Amino acid sequence: MDRIRESFDSLPVAICFFDKNGVVRLINHRMLMLTDRLRKNGIQTFDELEAALEQPPETVCCLNKELRLYCFWDESVFQFTEKTIRTKLGIPYTQVTACDVTELLQSQNRLQKENERLKDANDRLRKLFEQMPDLIREEETLAMKLRVHDDIGYSILSARRLLSQQAGLDEIRAGAAVWEQSIEVLYRSFKTDEKQDALEEAVRRAEEMGIDVLLRGVLPKEGRSREIIALAVYECAANGIRHAGATKLQVQLSAGEGCTQVLVTNNGEHPKEEITEGGGLTMLRHRVEETGGKMQVQSRPCFRLMLSLWKGENDR
Repeated sequence: MDRIRESFDSLPVAICFFDKNGVVRLINHRMLMLTDRLRKNGIQTFDELEAALEQPPETVCCLNKELRLYCFWDESVFQFTEKTIRTKLGIPYTQVTACDVTELLQSQNRLQKENERLKDANDRLRKLFEQMPDLIREEETLAMKLRVHDDIGYSILSARRLLSQQAGLDEIRAGAAVWEQSIEVLYRSFKTDEKQDALEEAVRRAEEMGIDVLLRGVLPKEGRSREIIALAVYECAANGIRHAGATKLQVQLSAGEGCTQVLVTNNGEHPKEEITEGGGLTMLRHRVEETGGKMQVQSRPCFRLMLSLWKGENDR
């Protein structure tokens, strides 16, 4: 009997049994310690245990009545459960167990805090992505202003050269026209509506530079892909005018498996040598690849810019 008692006391859970009259018949050391904490003189009946759990002392806090979770003065947490069992002879007993769930609850609390931290991080990321089109548009506007400043500087140097060489009136007027156009584009950029669609703005800027943009295919109505297409239109328009004397830009869009295929060509002179990416094209490649897309530039037999843009959650 002593061995049975020792084995019963060494169980990792607190446990006790009540007979059909509610009188405690067997209780191990762990449960005895807990019931002493719940009730000053311990418990002798099932009703006394239930009453102690229903109205615990100040040193015991009920965390959840439905789950029967109780936190004791040493911050240990136990969950009480009960069930009816029967012996081989059919005699009923009520079994009450109390499991130490302190570590489990602490892990759950840490997980909850981590989930809250991740939710906060996700909220900040979502806001950042929502602001991304505006950030890209501001970056594009700044890049355009820098280019126009370069054009103005070039125009000033050209004007100085024409005047110093006593060039003809027609040459001076042509140089002044370039200068005037650059100033006009710069002036318009300062008046750009921040809420204007990026692609519409890119097409407008291209037309101001003297190149018509022909869009064919189904365009994304919004999202990152539309922003990247806008950047591609502007870069190809600027490069087409500067390096190939183009007057038209063709943008062909087609739907691929989970992506949008974009092909950009122009009617300008064919490249005389391999195109070296730099500045705007490098920035465009960065924008494409950071979203998981691909970009390819061909120089032969003519200029071709090909983009594969993966459709994101906001691309519609």
